Amino acid sequence: MAATVQEAAALDYVLLAVPWAAVEAALGGLPAWNGRVLIDATNPFVETSPKLVLADLGGVGASEIVARLAPGARVVKAFNSIVTARFNEGPIKGDGRRVIFVSGDDAEAKAAVKGLIESFGFAVIDLGGLVSGGRMQQAGGPLAGLDLFVAR
Repeated sequence: MAATVQEAAALDYVLLAVPWAAVEAALGGLPAWNGRVLIDATNPFVETSPKLVLADLGGVGASEIVARLAPGARVVKAFNSIVTARFNEGPIKGDGRRVIFVSGDDAEAKAAVKGLIESFGFAVIDLGGLVSGGRMQQAGGPLAGLDLFVAR
């Protein structure tokens, strides 16, 4: 079990789930990624209360920025488009399995993350590459926050 940020960041699979304002600091000073998998669960909110306000990323996707801040990481966007309350309700509702989206450019890394999500009981929809898929599922994208199901 990892005890420090440095130790956690040295694992084969790392989940980045910090507020957007903390992304750069969270990724700064970490060991070289060397092909390890970084699961990006962030959304570019600059404010969350009293209302949600998105950062102006200048037309670039949040995961593209994460990938630049973690050179050598195999970045997979996942877990960011499902609202926490829906995730906490679990993967099954009636005859359906709740959907979690994934995006990434490395097929092996994406397959590993898909397997993890499916092991939790959720259905996975692969949106393709990090640029197009990541932008579709990040906050402000057309799929963000949707509570979708596939038949079991």
